[in-house]
Amino acid sequence: MSLPPEQAAKLAFAERLEQDAAAERVEYYAALVAAERVLGPVLDLGCGNGYAVDAWRARGAHAVGVDNSRYRFSRWRSMQRARSLVLADAARLPFRPGTFGVVVSSGMIEHVGVAESTPPYRVAALADREARRAGVVREALRVVAPSGVLYLDCPNGQFPVDFWHGDRVGAFRLHPVPDALLPTLADARAWLTGTSATVCLTPIGRRLRFRQIASRWWGRLFRVPVQAAMALLDALVGRLADRRLSPFLPFLVLRVRRAHGSTYRR
Repeated sequence: MSLPPEQAAKLAFAERLEQDAAAERVEYYAALVAAERVLGPVLDLGCGNGYAVDAWRARGAHAVGVDNSRYRFSRWRSMQRARSLVLADAARLPFRPGTFGVVVSSGMIEHVGVAESTPPYRVAALADREARRAGVVREALRVVAPSGVLYLDCPNGQFPVDFWHGDRVGAFRLHPVPDALLPTLADARAWLTGTSATVCLTPIGRRLRFRQIASRWWGRLFRVPVQAAMALLDALVGRLADRRLSPFLPFLVLRVRRAHGSTYRR
C-alpha cells in the first residue's frame, strides 16, 4: 500500500537526513580512529538502517552492524545487505571477546531501559534502567580488543535542552535534570565501576552538524552561533576537568578504553 504523497515526502526527507548524518558520523569517527592508530574490524552497535556500515565499508574497513529491530532486518534482507548486518540484542552480542578494534554506539544507549511513546513524545525510566545500560556498555567493551576503543555518543542529560528527540524532525525537548531519557558523564562512569576502563570526553564540534534543527527557521538562525560555542567548548576539552565541562555540552561523545595490559572482566 503506497503512502499519501505528503507522508512519502516526509519519509524520504527523513531518510536523506539519516544517510547524510551517517556519512558525516563515520567521517568524524574515522578521523579519531586514524589519530589513535586503532586497527581491527569496526562494529556499529545500534546501526539502524545500516548507512554508517556502508560508509565504513566504502572507506575499506571491515565493518559489521548490529540492531535488534526485526523491521530493519527485513529491510536489510530486501536490500541484500544482511551479510554485513546482524539482528541481535546489544546486551548479548554474538561475538567473541576482543573481536573488534573499534565499537561505535551512536544515539542508542539513551533508548535502553526506558519506555517511549509518541505523539506527543513521552518517556519514562524503567526500574532497572541503569542496570540495563551498564549491561549494554559492558558487553560492548567485552567485544573490543584490549588495544581497541569504544565510542559512545548521545545527547547530554545534564544539558536541559534535547535537540534530537521530539514529536517531529527538527523539534526540541526541554527536560529536567536529571532526565528520564538522557544519561550523563557520571552515569557512564558508574556503568563501568569495577572495570579497568576509563571514560573521557571527546571534542564534539565536528560530530554535530545540526541538520535536523536547520530545517526550522530558528535552527537556521542559531546554527552558526551554536557551532561557534561548540568550537570554544572543544578547545577546553583536556584543559578543564571533564566533570566541570560536561554540563555545558548539549551532546556527549565518550571515549572508553581499558588500561594498558588489562583483561576484561564482566
